[in-house]
Amino acid sequence: MSNTNTREITAWLREYTRSNLQSQWDGANTSLADLGIDSLTGVDLICALERRFAVSIPADLLTLISTTDDLVDALATMREHRQGDVAEASLYQSFVNPWLAGKLQQLKIDRSFVRAHGPFLYDEDGVQYLDFLAQYGAVPFGHHPDEIWQAVKALHEDGEPVFAQPSLLPAAGRLAARLIELAPAGLRYVTFTNSGAECVEAALKMARLATGRPRILATHNAFHGKTFGALSATGKPDYQTHFGLPLAGFDHIEYGDAARLDEHLAALAQQYAAFIVEPIQGEGGVCVPPKGYLAQVEAICRRHGVVLIVDEVQTGLGRTGAMFACDYEGVRPDILLLSKALGGGLVPVGAVLCSEAVYREKFALKHSSTFAGNALAARVGLATIERLARNHGELLQQIREQGAYLRQGLEALRERYPLLIEEIRGRGLMLGIRFSSDRSGWPENFLGIAAQEGELAQFVASYLLNVERIRFAPTLNRGDVLRVQPPLTVTREQCDMAVEALDRTLRVLSTRDTGLFYRALLRRKAPSTQAVETVNAALERTSTAAVKTSPHVSVPPDTHRFAFLLHPLDAQSYADYDISLRALDAEELAEFEQSMDGMVDPVVGSTVDIRSATGAHARGDFIMISHTAAQLRRLSQRDAVVALQQAVALAHARGAQIVGLGAYTSVVSGGGAQLLNSEVPLTSGNSYTVAAGIEALDDAIVRIGQRWDTRTAAVVGAAGAIGACMAVLLSRRAQRIILVGNPAHTRIIGRARLLGTARMIIEDALAAPFGAAHDGSVAAHIVNAVRGPRPANADSLIAQMEADGVLVLSADISSLRGANVVLAATSFPGEVVPADALSSGAVVCDISRPRSIPASIAEGRDDILVIDGGIIALPGAPRIGPYGIAPGTSYACMAETILLALEGRFENVSIGSTLSIVEIARQQELARKHGFSLAGLQSFGRPLADSVLQRYMQCTREPAFDSTVELA
Repeated sequence: MSNTNTREITAWLREYTRSNLQSQWDGANTSLADLGIDSLTGVDLICALERRFAVSIPADLLTLISTTDDLVDALATMREHRQGDVAEASLYQSFVNPWLAGKLQQLKIDRSFVRAHGPFLYDEDGVQYLDFLAQYGAVPFGHHPDEIWQAVKALHEDGEPVFAQPSLLPAAGRLAARLIELAPAGLRYVTFTNSGAECVEAALKMARLATGRPRILATHNAFHGKTFGALSATGKPDYQTHFGLPLAGFDHIEYGDAARLDEHLAALAQQYAAFIVEPIQGEGGVCVPPKGYLAQVEAICRRHGVVLIVDEVQTGLGRTGAMFACDYEGVRPDILLLSKALGGGLVPVGAVLCSEAVYREKFALKHSSTFAGNALAARVGLATIERLARNHGELLQQIREQGAYLRQGLEALRERYPLLIEEIRGRGLMLGIRFSSDRSGWPENFLGIAAQEGELAQFVASYLLNVERIRFAPTLNRGDVLRVQPPLTVTREQCDMAVEALDRTLRVLSTRDTGLFYRALLRRKAPSTQAVETVNAALERTSTAAVKTSPHVSVPPDTHRFAFLLHPLDAQSYADYDISLRALDAEELAEFEQSMDGMVDPVVGSTVDIRSATGAHARGDFIMISHTAAQLRRLSQRDAVVALQQAVALAHARGAQIVGLGAYTSVVSGGGAQLLNSEVPLTSGNSYTVAAGIEALDDAIVRIGQRWDTRTAAVVGAAGAIGACMAVLLSRRAQRIILVGNPAHTRIIGRARLLGTARMIIEDALAAPFGAAHDGSVAAHIVNAVRGPRPANADSLIAQMEADGVLVLSADISSLRGANVVLAATSFPGEVVPADALSSGAVVCDISRPRSIPASIAEGRDDILVIDGGIIALPGAPRIGPYGIAPGTSYACMAETILLALEGRFENVSIGSTLSIVEIARQQELARKHGFSLAGLQSFGRPLADSVLQRYMQCTREPAFDSTVELA
């Protein structure tokens, strides 16, 4: 890698550590821990690195490296463009757009089409697909139309120069004259461009120059292109905000509301140069305005002296059954925009038709484009126009007839599937199927979530491509609308093929069985008729049954509101939420997990009402984020925080007065520190998680008839916030403590971080009130040690305790064999504690989510007792939701959020990389006050069976752990 690159990164890192961490690092290789980089400061560092070096850094980077050299090398590698031998199929992803390629793969629509003819596309395997997308209308006559190719061949034969600016361009002149001949009356000049977005830019310049006014008015949910001006006119904030748009001077009003336009312009007409509008909002969801809207718009603009720009980039040139969609109402725009179909499916070209009144000398002489008006594009445009106008517009009549026939078929589907299809929209061969967003019939179902979030169309499009071999796509601004936009030359037979394919797809979708639908998509094969009928029969039997969710009790108006953020821990979590996914095998479920990664914005998974033992009430939303723990770790720090900020914003919008962070949402946000804002307080839930974990261990020790003063306790993940506090509380109980660091870290970095936990143990022992520590415990040992000649400092006392064998600091997971109580509190999304690392007779409490302990231990090791940490019984036994926990229970982190809401304690709690023993005790007090308690002993999500406990007791009548194992 480049030495210059590494020197630049090192120099920046030296300055950063000096300014932010008060470290005088000289650039030599050293431990990150020694620089003061922990889980909280590490989040800040990653965010700063992403901003400075414009790289996307995985949120878990600092859990995988341990030294400054590692960090510099990793960053240098990310910055350098690596090229190598790649398969042809990956060239697009490697060198064009890796993010789009990844999204196409996620949706299972990552096809490479290698051949096309007429209405059909063919992939690398020769599979044929009917094209009902037609490149968003830019392929008007199907692929490779003969008459358009003839125009290209004629150009080649007669030798007219393709590019010859500045000069009088013959082909461009002929095309312009023909367009003006066919266009609405009043248009006089044509300015050629290379795309629809360029048309919009030219029109905006033209209108501003003609009027001398600065502002542009457009409509909400419009789409006009993705260049700066066009994007500012586009009524979709998500396309704009990332680029610092819209530009000043752009405003938006409701589409289809002529009265509102008149009112707006009456007040501000002298500020506006133009009103830009689509006859049908294409990307806005094939939205057709009320009849007469465009004619009213024209009259309003005329009355107020505002230039009317009609954007017919999608609707123009036959798509609606007329040459121009504004012809239906006899509208005469000042500026008319055309593109897409004008290129005949072969070349990019656009045209801005304008009246003489808005065409000024300065525009004519100052606006130009190298490629615009070239002979190839002009000749193709002429051929396209002639194909549409031939035989007195015979093709336009066919478009109207075929469009009406196709719509009739789609309307029949709407009647057949009223719970799925809300509306059929459009005109001619520009149609859209709007899916229902009502989730009430899809309880705890991911297809229902997709419907509610306006994302169902993309899953339907994927199914149609993979199973039915027909290419559709959702509209860009409305993911609940599936565009139906075949070539203008589509036949009745092809329309029937599309409707029949849609019928079969909707029949499967109507089962509301995500597993059945998705398995067919993966296997590219429709489910059997018997399978569909079986599911539908089961659906009919249960259609009137109430969903087993917590009833919304009648609550006072001053009920406190909370929200809790959670996410799938792993692929299995999806099947916990949506039981239909249990039909998928492990490989298929993993594919589903990948497909859902970030696919939908944060969404409310369930809502619950809680009544405290004191009579207090709280209502809470459980907000799901569509990333598993492993996927959150792979996100850049910036992207991870943005996803969580969206969820917090949703919680606040729904009235939450405090928001809890579940599972990995706390880890990637630095214990919530990266999410702090003034709108709503946060809690990581870690304090009550510690309290519940220690209660579970206390209960287990009593149940097996043992005493703490005979126990050696080990904490895996002891350097983390939860692990460190658990180590402190265990030091008050156990006679010996083993602190095990992150197995991914080196011995040096592991020790550096574990020393901090050891110091916490000493500080607590010396500060704890009398009687807090058990006799014979590590804490008691510390108190006794300082009664004699006191060590000079904490580190000296740690060294003495290590020498006495009371305290062990280790980065080796095998050191767990020296413990008979093990607490797992790691932040890794995966099993990090192997069965062979545990001693016979060990009691293991897994507080990690995802779990650190493999489920296989429960089957193969009767001599080990595994319990879950942090499972809480709620007062009144409400059902939280299908999140892998039993009705009436919650995780402790959830319970802390609920407790704070019930108490009306709306402040930031348990935030950052350290926790307070005082706060942990306070959470225990709140739990007792409000009737929260440990939900008995649980093991792998189920109540601990007496038979399991009895087998363990029989195997471990005597302690059988190896205390002589090498630990240091």
